[in-house]
Amino acid sequence: MSIESAKAFYQRVTTDENFRTQVESSPIEERGTFLQAAGYSFTQREWEAASAEILETTSIDGELNEAQLEAIAGGRTPMALYGISADL
Repeated sequence: MSIESAKAFYQRVTTDENFRTQVESSPIEERGTFLQAAGYSFTQREWEAASAEILETTSIDGELNEAQLEAIAGGRTPMALYGISADL
């Protein structure tokens, strides 16, 4: 589990529309398993830390696109969107 894995996931989910669709269409209760099978392993806290770092590195003049906003916001919570438990 790592923040780097969460960042790699963010990169892929914001650039690979097919992957993003697969993530979003997988049942919430199975998303953690889906992401682990895809090679990503991070906790909700690591996701939050990675999201904060990504937001910090976005320049003041730069704007996030829709996919980036969805990836960081994750709907209401990262756990609800990605199924990442605090114990993964």
